Parts: sequence; structure tokens; C-alpha cells
Amino acid sequence: MTRVDNTQAFLIHRRMYQGSSLLLDFFTKDSGRLRLIARGARKSKTSLQMFQCLSISFKGKGELKSLSQWEVDDQPRRLLGDDLILAMYANELILRLLPENDEYPETFNSYWAFLANLNALDSSEKEYALRNFENQMLEDLGYGLDFSFDINDERIKEDLQYEFIEHQGFNKNSNGAVSGKALVSLSKQEIITDPIQLTILKKMNRKRLKSLLGDKPLKSKELFFVK
Repeated sequence: MTRVDNTQAFLIHRRMYQGSSLLLDFFTKDSGRLRLIARGARKSKTSLQMFQCLSISFKGKGELKSLSQWEVDDQPRRLLGDDLILAMYANELILRLLPENDEYPETFNSYWAFLANLNALDSSEKEYALRNFENQMLEDLGYGLDFSFDINDERIKEDLQYEFIEHQGFNKNSNGAVSGKALVSLSKQEIITDPIQLTILKKMNRKRLKSLLGDKPLKSKELFFVK
């Protein structure tokens, strides 16, 4: 019998299961992504909310274990409109890309920071925050990029232009679309607000993610063309 008490977790997906129960996908700090049964949860007066960190306990034998207890471990958070869809997009990336039961604490912290600040950011800052979350997830999955050095092991310079070469990195090119200034900012995790560079980084990350996601489209993109 496995028993885990009071681990931080976000609910990222739910669906009905055997009458009054729910089948829940969580992203936890200590156990990564996992799927739990919440027996009788549809009758519970305490609802399980997405986009809010919870403290959960679970137990059981085999692969599918049961949620035994949960409580809110976060500030109240209400996401609406585009913010809600951006958060749904982040959830879908977690569900599609992270293997079950593998720990990814840096991605967990990046996801929490993304949600916590979303309401307070302007449109450019939201876009940068989403790129930052994607970069962290790709880094943890083993597909990270070095934003400090180019593919020739030369330090990125702010006054130069670079081209992105998939699966390799950045190559110095006077006709390249990616500015050295943007890459240096990424390496320092400084906010990028230039709309042209943000658009270029969005297209670059879509290319990087597509090789992992395959041809199956993301459902969240049916609701909103993700910024």
C-alpha cells in the first residue's frame, strides 16, 4: 500500500468515472503528473478547482490510486477570458508532454509562477511568461536550448542577429530573425516586450513543441490562437 500525505498539486484535467466518482489528473511537485480516483467527489460540497495549488493526500495499490484528502494551499484565483485559455493551454502541455510519475519541480514552480502572475501582467508580459514556461518544460524534458552560446560555442552578442536551427541552437547570421538582445534576455530571464521578437520566439517554440506533440492538435488552440 502506497500512501502520500500533503503534497502540493494542481488539478489539470478531470472527467466522470463510475457514477459519482471523478478521474483526476494532477501535476504534483513531488511525484510529477499522476492520475487519481476521487470516489464520490461529484457529491462532495467541496469542489476541486483548477489553477489553484492544493495540498492533496492519496493512497492505494497498483497504478491507479485514490485521492483521500485535499485542501487549498494557495491564494484565491479566478481566471477569465484569454487568461483562462492560456492557462488551459499550459495544462494541456503538461498532460500531453510530461510522463507520469516523473518529478519536475522546476516546471512545477514555473507553472505556479505563471498562474500566480497572469492576472497582473499586460499582454506582452503574458506572452513572455508563457514562452518562459514552455522553455522550462522543454529544458526539463531534455530539449532545452543554450541562450548564452551559439552552436559554435561562441557567446551570444546583443548587437548581432541569429538564426534558429532546430535541434541544434542558434547560428550567427546577419539575416537571422532572432536578435542577440532577445537571446541574452532569455538567458537572464529578463522580460522581453518587443512584439516582433515575441512573435519570433512564439514561432520558434511552436516548432520545438511540434516535434514532441506530433500531429494531434491541441484542443486549447481551438478556443484561442495561443499568444
